[in-house]
Amino acid sequence: MNFSKRLGIYFLIVLIPFFYRWKWNENSVFISSDPEIKYYQVINSQNGGNAEECFFPARNLSFSQSMIPFGYPWAFELKDGRCVFQYPVLFVWLQKILFIGILKKWVIYFPILIFFFNFLLLDRIFSRFDSKEIRILLSVVLIQCFTPIFLSSLDYSELTITNFFFLASILSYHKLIEKNQFRFGILLAVSIVFNFQLRPESTIALLLYLSISFLYEKNKVGLLKNFYPYVSLSIFLMVIFSLWNQSVYGHYLGMRGLNTMMDMENGQLSRNLLGEWIADLWGNEFKIGIFKGYPILFLGFIGLGLKKDKRILSFLMAGLVFLLILPFISPYRAGVDIFGMRYFESGIYLLMIGVFLTFGNQNSKLKYFLLVLPFLYFCYKSDSRAIKQWSSSAKLYHQVMNTFDHLKPDLIVHRGLSLSYLIGISYVKYPQIAIYSNEDWLNVENVLKDQKKKILYLEWEGNKLVNNEFPEKIWKQKFDINFKLDPKAYVIQSEHKIAHFKGYILERP
Repeated sequence: MNFSKRLGIYFLIVLIPFFYRWKWNENSVFISSDPEIKYYQVINSQNGGNAEECFFPARNLSFSQSMIPFGYPWAFELKDGRCVFQYPVLFVWLQKILFIGILKKWVIYFPILIFFFNFLLLDRIFSRFDSKEIRILLSVVLIQCFTPIFLSSLDYSELTITNFFFLASILSYHKLIEKNQFRFGILLAVSIVFNFQLRPESTIALLLYLSISFLYEKNKVGLLKNFYPYVSLSIFLMVIFSLWNQSVYGHYLGMRGLNTMMDMENGQLSRNLLGEWIADLWGNEFKIGIFKGYPILFLGFIGLGLKKDKRILSFLMAGLVFLLILPFISPYRAGVDIFGMRYFESGIYLLMIGVFLTFGNQNSKLKYFLLVLPFLYFCYKSDSRAIKQWSSSAKLYHQVMNTFDHLKPDLIVHRGLSLSYLIGISYVKYPQIAIYSNEDWLNVENVLKDQKKKILYLEWEGNKLVNNEFPEKIWKQKFDINFKLDPKAYVIQSEHKIAHFKGYILERP
């Protein structure tokens, strides 16, 4: 089966996440939690704003930036008073370039497009080590569809583009070793830097692999000479990005670096390292665990005991080491239930590439590939579980958005930030703010003065968010807000049950 036929199969597979995304959007845009912040960054950039700055439509009604309905871990106020969103602007810039003149609702499909490109890169990587085309096809499909990597295609995030630069780095590294050509060196340098800017954890896995692989190379001195100009280019590009990060965020590592340092300095990151390690790998009440959810990863340990080329061993070793040490070296691996595995994808790529190349290197290849079959059922169950959760979330999401559209408020006011994960596309349609006390509400009345505005006030009794990863001080000050609204100039006209929370329509008498 030649590459063009495999390409056709990959395209057909990619239609699956496209179908789910189209179904969940329902002629609108389905975004909640992290994806909504990334979508606002794109919208703000397309409207002429800076990709890093907080998108705050209620500013046009003279409300202060401090009333933005987002906070930790998405929006932060810098020392100079500017508000910035947390997520990497490179994700926004790349979409802005690719989707010039395209309707905004199609931007949401960007991760699926890149997911398709990742099939091609992974195919090219396997082709460098294995000449059997059917094994290449099976290996690529199993890695992309029966590991947590598949879930990244369904999410609106920088994960697939991070994986793109990760795989491009590996491919260009091997191409550069084989043929010392300028284009491969440039691709390697740019891919490493972009990968780091999108998700630093991924670069740790990448550097692990490159280091171990380099140690097994024979002509180390010659390779160092060949790599020197491209290493220099990487450092140069990294310095440029670091200087830009410093000028914008006040930290060389950007917003994520600043966020981590602030939490560490304030003692807000109380870490139970052993507990986190067990939760990430085998699960707890909040997380499913990568090995428990996708037991196909256990094949990595079997692969270590089989005969293999040293180049293949590099994949296995780097992948396993990364998966086992990440809970210790990264303070942020948020995500409830099955969605807490996104930070491990680079290590999963390395491990599973090593597994399937190892199996293809055995005398009895069929026996080892048949060993994979029992694990596929559990991986399919995990994928299905995530899809069901997304489908349920999409149903709830559209119920909320449709209610907002039916009520047609001029302003939405949130009691605290506990509902910020469910603001979605309504933020683009209706100005929204957050308040934390009745005094804040009186300030809202003062800002509006005599304007006759129809206000939708939202409160969630008990604020029952999963808050185990929130710093306690921030949770109490911004999320667990329970004051009783006592308006002066406005009167409550009606009460509405919206999903799991309440809404009140207020107007001037």
